[in-house]
Amino acid sequence: MKLGEIIGVVWASRKVEELNGCRLHVIQPVSSNGDNYGNPIVVADPHNIGTVGDLVVYVTSTDAAQAFDNGYAPVNASVVKLVDEIS
Repeated sequence: MKLGEIIGVVWASRKVEELNGCRLHVIQPVSSNGDNYGNPIVVADPHNIGTVGDLVVYVTSTDAAQAFDNGYAPVNASVVKLVDEIS
């Protein structure tokens, strides 16, 4: 699991069926102390958890596809949790 801050939204006029109703966000990966690292990436948000400015936990690879209720979606990264606070 990784941390990221949602910095934007991706609009798609056409999506595969598994992504219908799913938001797509641009996130900036961050470290546990809040420092940015790496380049922004696009992630799926299958449960529409976050919005711009939120800190979220995201997963990649096979875990990203399994974040969907049906257990499969053609994605490389998905939001799984909203972060309330880091202590």
